[in-house]
Amino acid sequence: FASSGSGHILEIDYKTVAIKNVRRLLPAPQTRHQRRDKQTLSTEKLAGETQRSWRKRGRALNANAEAVWIPSGKGLRFPFGAGLFRWLLSAPGIAVNSISISSAFCATGSEDGYLRLWPLDFSAGPVTLVSISSDGLGVLAATATGNLGYLDVGTRQYSTLMRSHTDTVLGFSVDGVHRHITTASRDGTVRVWDLDSMQQLYDFVSEDTPDTPCSVAFHPSGQVFSCGSSSGTVRVFNIADSTLLAEHKQHRGEVIGVTFSPDGECMYSACSSGTLCLYNSSQEDHRILRVLGNVVARGSERGPDALSVSSDSRSLAFVGPSEYTVMVMDARSLDELLRVDVSILDAESTSLESAVRACFPPVSTGHLLVSKVHTQQCSSMSVSEDGRFLLTAGHKAVKVWDYSMRLDVNAQVFIGHSQPIQQVAFTPDQLGVVSVGDAIYYWDFLAHQQESASERSSPSLTSSPPAFKPGERVERRRRSAAIGRFGRSFSDARRSEAERTDTPTRSAPAGSRELDVSMLARCDGTPRKAAPLPSSSPPCLDAGSSHSPDHEGENVSRSSSPTIAQPPPAGQEGLLLKAVIGYNGNGRGNMVWNPDTGLFAYSCGCVVVVEDLHTGSQQHWLGHTEEISSLAVSNDAQTLASAGRGGSQSRICIWDVRDAARKNTMSYHKGEVQAIAFSRDDLLFVSVGDYTDLRVALWSTGTYQLLSSIAVPEALHDVGFSPTSAGHMTCVGSAGATFCFLQSRGQNVELKVHRVPVPEQVGEVELTALCYSTESILYTGTNRGHVCAWECATTRCFMSWEADEGEIGVLLCRGNRLMTGSNTRRIRLWAVTAVRDFQLGGHTPRSSQDRSVSVLMEQEMTLDGTVASAAFDAAMDIGIVGTTAGTLWYINWVENSSIRLISGHRGRVSSVVFSPSEKHFATCGEDGSVRVWSAPSNELVVQFQVLNQSCTCICWSALLSPDRGDQRVAAGYSDGTLRVFRIATSEMELKLQPHQVAVTAVQCSAEGQVLLSGGKDGLVAVSSPLTGMTVRVITDHKGAPLSTIQCVTKKEPGSLPPSLGAFCPCDPGVVLYTGYGAEMELSFYSLSKKQFTRKIALSHWATCLSLSPRSRLVAVGSNERLLKLIKTTDGKFQDFPTHSDAVQVCQFSPSGRFLFTSAYNEIFLWEVKGL
Repeated sequence: FASSGSGHILEIDYKTVAIKNVRRLLPAPQTRHQRRDKQTLSTEKLAGETQRSWRKRGRALNANAEAVWIPSGKGLRFPFGAGLFRWLLSAPGIAVNSISISSAFCATGSEDGYLRLWPLDFSAGPVTLVSISSDGLGVLAATATGNLGYLDVGTRQYSTLMRSHTDTVLGFSVDGVHRHITTASRDGTVRVWDLDSMQQLYDFVSEDTPDTPCSVAFHPSGQVFSCGSSSGTVRVFNIADSTLLAEHKQHRGEVIGVTFSPDGECMYSACSSGTLCLYNSSQEDHRILRVLGNVVARGSERGPDALSVSSDSRSLAFVGPSEYTVMVMDARSLDELLRVDVSILDAESTSLESAVRACFPPVSTGHLLVSKVHTQQCSSMSVSEDGRFLLTAGHKAVKVWDYSMRLDVNAQVFIGHSQPIQQVAFTPDQLGVVSVGDAIYYWDFLAHQQESASERSSPSLTSSPPAFKPGERVERRRRSAAIGRFGRSFSDARRSEAERTDTPTRSAPAGSRELDVSMLARCDGTPRKAAPLPSSSPPCLDAGSSHSPDHEGENVSRSSSPTIAQPPPAGQEGLLLKAVIGYNGNGRGNMVWNPDTGLFAYSCGCVVVVEDLHTGSQQHWLGHTEEISSLAVSNDAQTLASAGRGGSQSRICIWDVRDAARKNTMSYHKGEVQAIAFSRDDLLFVSVGDYTDLRVALWSTGTYQLLSSIAVPEALHDVGFSPTSAGHMTCVGSAGATFCFLQSRGQNVELKVHRVPVPEQVGEVELTALCYSTESILYTGTNRGHVCAWECATTRCFMSWEADEGEIGVLLCRGNRLMTGSNTRRIRLWAVTAVRDFQLGGHTPRSSQDRSVSVLMEQEMTLDGTVASAAFDAAMDIGIVGTTAGTLWYINWVENSSIRLISGHRGRVSSVVFSPSEKHFATCGEDGSVRVWSAPSNELVVQFQVLNQSCTCICWSALLSPDRGDQRVAAGYSDGTLRVFRIATSEMELKLQPHQVAVTAVQCSAEGQVLLSGGKDGLVAVSSPLTGMTVRVITDHKGAPLSTIQCVTKKEPGSLPPSLGAFCPCDPGVVLYTGYGAEMELSFYSLSKKQFTRKIALSHWATCLSLSPRSRLVAVGSNERLLKLIKTTDGKFQDFPTHSDAVQVCQFSPSGRFLFTSAYNEIFLWEVKGL
């Protein structure tokens, strides 16, 4: 902080050498009026500057002096340019002679003889009310400027809790893109608030005392808003850099309405004297195009929204030229199209009816609303985007109407305002309602949403269902400092006696769009494996169920097919899943192998992959909607079970291995399925729920109906059937071992349970894994590395030893050999021959020496991650082990060797690209690795690993001809470096650092002489792969994170959908674009015509897209895990809901025959069949 003799206090960021804020100490005004009358800066003294009477400012300091501060916005920007800033430094003020800063406050000594203490944000003002807490440790202070602050007495820290208007709020406007709301108040200020936190962001104040802002409007796409005032002046402000773009004084009366057309091309304003103005808002100066006099009804009672523009931007409506007529004009030329006389609408009335409001519904209904619905005058009205609800405000009440007016009670009334309401409107997302008057009220809109997307996009007002359903209402939520007085809300809608009798009361009807009174939480990022489904969760179709007395009343249902999206009919798929690269080690036991039949299956996302170990060919079984958590194979290897995690109900699929077909689908557990297993005779099947659903379910494999279920007190981790007794199974968990014995009583099956705690000799541990031996011995592992041996007949633990230092997650026993796998990444092979002798002898080893003699560790291997699954042959000589690193290992204990069978990325895959010849493809990921694979065998050729860095993007380098077999890949990393790798020699040839931040996009020119890279800071670097020098830096995108150079964009957590674009290969003069906007759609822009030629609607926001080089197909991925293949000529499409996470990458091969898609660490290769 620095002070000056002119009274300025400068806040300087010395790291960036930038002035953040400028505040000034000015003499206090000599007189005070009802509203603030400040002695502030006058712009009339600025030579060469346009006279502007508005400035952006901060808060007053105290009663004896005032500080004016001018935030810098972004960088060294000031509202009125350098000329005003130089004048600020030289203008008279109270000189600040000394300044001192502590961690809690700032002290200043000034020329007027005052020593002042300030909070560090200098937010103060004339204090009007104080309140001390009961413990004396806190003080609340309210100021005349509408601020509420809190002083912590102990730490002497002061913080501003709330800012608000100090007089009636006259109008508002909502920016749906940036979620801002701007308000105009009679206190002479215009304030911009954040719609989510309701915290004040900006504050604009007029220097002219009688110049009160009356009406405001946000531009539909830019960070620009216009404001009309009582003096007739219309001003346009740019929020981004805090500048005044335009100021027009065509009006001679109070501005009663300003608005923009929905396409953002035009702006309109009207005043109380009857003048209407048309502006060109496509230009920064908002030049006036036409002015008409005496066309709008005189008077100010129709403000602040006296003008209404149709949703297609073609028509403008308002009340005028008299209060008895409504005028409709051409929005482009202001030519009169229609004039409606509303004075005699009611033939039985003895008085003339006058129009108060005219409003276009947002949908193409062909309607124009002219209404006077309240006992008091209607001050404002708005229609929902789907055309089902009408919102009106009159006096102190808000009414919500059924737009079709077909119900017995067509409206609900909500009160809360203590003063007349000035304006009311829906928020752009239609989830809320804003009303202003004595304060700003933000209401939750809890109306029943439409049944289908087609009804939402094209509502039929003549055939739509009744708008109000039982249980529907509108609630209010209190958010922001500006929301002051808060009254009760109630509804005057009354149901008929039949409705109250026949319709049950519901607080949250199914399918309703209901919000809590509390603020909705907005995630900064999508959690791993928590991407939303494309639509509702799959319903479970009733296929019959049976219940035992233990679970009477349980709702057990089964479904035959997933319904999260509409997959294409069999045989008509436009895409055929050709290969899956990677293994998800996120589950438990999600890999099975039968050495006798050769069945080898594992899971990757939502797909069960069945692979031939000899040829490498794959089969892909699709049926899950969430990531698969566990697999189990029957003893005869003819049936495979897969359990999916997440969703409202987990899903268990039963597969016929011989026919590669799904036999049945079951749903019972509400949470994730922790473990599944088949009985010895394959007649029974058991599933165990996770900690959210503490139940064990027993199924019949003949009918796959539920036989019995039991509830357990603690979470279970593993389950298994005894190989010697079909009626005995065991579960292990945090509370110990649960031995279950099956008893049949007629058609019912009961489970007798005997729970045994963890043995005392191993301490306070959890049992995490189990396996049986053929001698009726049960082995269990613990989370601290112990192995316990149990006698099944007596359910006693007769032996234990320490097998590892970490948690044991996998146990396998074959004969006299036991294998353990743990989170220490080790697998160990133990000889347990002596365990049987100890069991028969009836004694327990007493010392560690005895235990070491009894159990001998034969071999040990260290793998690349926590052991998640394992399968071995009968002799425990060879087997397959899966780890959480996404690797499946072939283990040979005889040769003491390990070979990678399946290897995927450990973290999220960032990019997938084909080589120009399509003989190879490369992938990169957050684990810092670049992997080159051969096509079509999908075998790993070479891997380049960079430690402690994420590889964010990759491309093939065309430095040399691919025909010479000397190919290279270029990769960008999170530390700002680019690395060029040579495939033939497996070496890094070049490393350069053109960026100081993470590289987010890289592309090589066709000749290979230029390497383009984009950084997170928006800079584009042009580098030479021959010399390693950065030739040029392009700064056009500076400040906006650059995530793509061509058309692949990754959505940052919590950000808006990305903007994606690509040239159409079939027509280079057309650009295909999609991004965040009013509609979810693909737009085709013609460069020659300079306009959009056509659009294709999308069901979800796109996260990636790719155009086929050979056919008119486009692939689009979304965060809802949906891959959509669209034909650009007619919009025909097919959905492929195959991935278990958000689709981040999709890329056609150069020939267009193949398509790569990636979601997290899943990589799918599709063969393109066409549409």
